[in-house]
Amino acid sequence: MAKGVLNKIVGLLKKDIGNIFSAETLKDIGKLVNTDISDLMGDAKASKLLAEIEKNPDKVENYIQLAELYRYKNKIDKAVDVYLGMAQKELDFKHLDLAASYIKMGLNIAPDNGLLNKFSADIDIRMGKFSDAAEKYRAAVNYYIKKNDRLTAIYLLNTIKEMNKATVRDLLNLSSILIHENMGGEAEKILMSIREMHKKGEISNVRDLEACLMMLYSMKKDDDVILGELIEARIEIGQYDSVMVLLKKLIAKDPENINFLKRQAFVYKKMNDMDNCVKVFKIIANIYAKQNNLIYRNIYYHKVLKYAPEDVEALTVLKMDDQIREKLDSKIENTDSKIRIIDHNF
Repeated sequence: MAKGVLNKIVGLLKKDIGNIFSAETLKDIGKLVNTDISDLMGDAKASKLLAEIEKNPDKVENYIQLAELYRYKNKIDKAVDVYLGMAQKELDFKHLDLAASYIKMGLNIAPDNGLLNKFSADIDIRMGKFSDAAEKYRAAVNYYIKKNDRLTAIYLLNTIKEMNKATVRDLLNLSSILIHENMGGEAEKILMSIREMHKKGEISNVRDLEACLMMLYSMKKDDDVILGELIEARIEIGQYDSVMVLLKKLIAKDPENINFLKRQAFVYKKMNDMDNCVKVFKIIANIYAKQNNLIYRNIYYHKVLKYAPEDVEALTVLKMDDQIREKLDSKIENTDSKIRIIDHNF
């Protein structure tokens, strides 16, 4: 007898959810729990829980149980939907603390979720917690970038900017996305402001400056001033291979520019490529000779001899013996590292 009753109960629990609820009822319950529940078809535990929700739509514990059931089934997005629905209902009644608590539950299972972080940030702003909001918007930005939803990422980064909470990294991130979305005009304004801040000493991170100048250069290929600043930034952070590529572009345009060549010699020296360094010293010496500047011609031939003591060209021009070279070596200061691409007064 007892066994027969038990079999009836088990049979009821195993009934397909579609046979327990009508299509219209399923749709209505889906609205209550803020997600499509069709994926729960055939789940006995879910059938019982949904029946409870239909019977008592204001009982919070049932929604939490449903979210946890989705979490158990590893359907995290569905669990998030439920928590977002709960939060929205409380927000409609201006219950900010309750809404925030449900969003926090969602974040416990999906800390990187963009919508949860944005929702939480929106609540923080209503509660005056602007610094907390900015951090959550940043988390949401990362989520939407991974989802290739760049327009939402732009909106969120602009929100941080309008809150006056944007860091240089936020501005660089925003500029990069704007360029990707063919909004170069907006990106250029932001990047030029970062460049200006660096000139004024308001920011000092050279890697941030390098990223800024690299993006500007990608949009303004003919601007040699920006290219020169980019070269100097990369010299400072030791990216010598890429510096050499950029320097050769400048030198190709102006082969007898002394500052460009001095910078090239300096970088070759930093790379411990003394053969090429000596070749550039000789080019510089010959340019000074054309200008009839014999003092600097001799200085650069002396530099040649410092690293290539048997160089015939330098020895012939200077006509020096070893003793004279040794004296000059102790007196001539190496000023190459002080030259800058954009220094036109040297």
